Amino acid sequence: METTTALRSDLPEMIALLKQSLGEGLIPKSEAYFIWKHHDNPFGASKILLAKEDGKIVGLRAFMRWSWVSGLERVEAVRAVDTATDPAYQGKGIFKKLTLQAVEECTAEGTSMVFNSPNPISLQGYLKMGWYITGRMPLYIGPGSITPRLFSEGKLNKAYEIYDVQTALNQLHSDWKAAGTTTDYHTPLTLSYIKWRYQDCPILKYGAIIEPGAFGLIFRLKKVNKFMELRICEAWTEKKGADKAARKALRKLVRSLKPVLITCGPAPLFETDKKRPLGLFGPYKKGPITTLRPLANHKLNNFDNFSRWSPSIGSMELF
Repeated sequence: METTTALRSDLPEMIALLKQSLGEGLIPKSEAYFIWKHHDNPFGASKILLAKEDGKIVGLRAFMRWSWVSGLERVEAVRAVDTATDPAYQGKGIFKKLTLQAVEECTAEGTSMVFNSPNPISLQGYLKMGWYITGRMPLYIGPGSITPRLFSEGKLNKAYEIYDVQTALNQLHSDWKAAGTTTDYHTPLTLSYIKWRYQDCPILKYGAIIEPGAFGLIFRLKKVNKFMELRICEAWTEKKGADKAARKALRKLVRSLKPVLITCGPAPLFETDKKRPLGLFGPYKKGPITTLRPLANHKLNNFDNFSRWSPSIGSMELF
């Protein structure tokens, strides 16, 4: 059995293996999604390793590139995402072999860390390979409408039509980027990143409210029982006092959409003189259990227990 770096020509066979090993699940296994996620990512093409037996792909392991910034400091990272093993070859250590080789190669390339949010079944395997639990991602939560609307696909699509993300992003200059912060590590918000993440995503839709030079809110509506949750995926301000206009826009959005609740991750780029961003309560450690493994950078104290790590919901939700 040999280990190789994946080529674009391997894509059809990789998609077939993902479907064979994992099924469709909640996230469709398609070439368009795989290309968007692993090749079009503005942080760089993913590290994808394959195990082959007599030329046939029997194992796959992908680490997705990401960056976290705080002031002038940039932490290059990867996220352990897609993995698959041919059912006929399970139990032969392929997952572990590919994962540790990806760790070794990323370390040699100077990547600082690898992170992910494994399910309970795979968590123990990661812990045995040197990952450690850094804690649950903090979330801010607030009540929605006192008369929440029942979920319907029609209402959902209408909301995304009214708050069309492409129309909102077209208001921003091509070189737009949100001002950073020196207090917390966050995903750098640039127009190229936001377009890739929220406009071009082939499997989910998003809405946005943007007032250029003032604030921006990007959101997704998620079904919760019979109702809708309003997830604020990104929130930023560009000038002092803009938080008041953003809060007003959020209240208007809630009146329009009537969600049962509102959730938001840490928002270090949303400046406010209030204690609670967007008027929500928290933070509560209610997000996914997240794990880390140091690679080239062995000092990740700022990321432990999310002490100075402030990922948005949008930077953690999909992959």
